[in-house]
Amino acid sequence: MKVWKGTSRLFRLLKRIFLLVIAFPGSYLFCALFFSLLPTHPPEKNCPVSGEVYISGNGVHLDIIVPVERLNTSFLSQLELLPGTRFVAFGWGDKEFYINTPEWSDLTLPVAFRAVFLKSESAMHVTCLPRSFPSWEKIALCEWQMERLNSYIQNSFKKDESGHLMKLSFEGYSAYDSFYDARGSFSLFRTCNVWVGSALKEIEVKTSVWSPFEFGILFHIR
Repeated sequence: MKVWKGTSRLFRLLKRIFLLVIAFPGSYLFCALFFSLLPTHPPEKNCPVSGEVYISGNGVHLDIIVPVERLNTSFLSQLELLPGTRFVAFGWGDKEFYINTPEWSDLTLPVAFRAVFLKSESAMHVTCLPRSFPSWEKIALCEWQMERLNSYIQNSFKKDESGHLMKLSFEGYSAYDSFYDARGSFSLFRTCNVWVGSALKEIEVKTSVWSPFEFGILFHIR
């Protein structure tokens, strides 16, 4: 009888664990969809447009793209941009994922698990672009919004004691990009797309309340 009771308790415990494992992904996806479609309500802008920035995605990850002339000169001098660069793309994300997964075929279960379920170090991905592309989503900004966006992007970089950006030894995916240490930890609730959404909130552009996925940000921009 004691053995049966012990076995029964074990089955109940396993059942609860199983239900939790099933319930968590479902709850996460429901919240992600709900809050992705739920918009913020920034105040109306009553200032002249002074420039444009862009949002670009690859189906999973979003970048903020800024024309070179709209970035602070002191900040630009630390980025080591290539000659002919007209736009700079900024992406925030999990450092280990960036380094170990240049292609989706390189993705391994340990890297994916750490990126999704554990808080991990982050990195800034900087890409030099010689021209714009039709697929980019354009956002017109006032001067004060551009200044705030500059501050937001710069403050996402981790700096050394001298105030310099901390470039990673990892060479990047091509000759046009590089990586730097970033501030903050990547997690299931603070993804690369949440970073972009936070930037849009900072500059008072309509976006989703919270969207860990790309579609929520693009839905409101479009």
